Amino acid sequence: MNPNRAAPDTAYTVNGYEAFYGTVRVNNAAKTFVVTVASSLARDLIGQRLTRGFNVSGKTFVLTPVDPNR
Repeated sequence: MNPNRAAPDTAYTVNGYEAFYGTVRVNNAAKTFVVTVASSLARDLIGQRLTRGFNVSGKTFVLTPVDPNR
């Protein structure tokens, strides 16, 4: 769920969730990681490189897309 109620719906927020796995490279300085998708519920993601931002605060780990369209 997008915490911003004013944000437009995407395929992920309307249809449930995304699940994928693949090779991960972490950039701690930029607080990002890139997943090269090996397999996914959304088959069109296979082979794509997805960059996600991350933030850790206490016991909370938050992931965010760097590009909200992906």
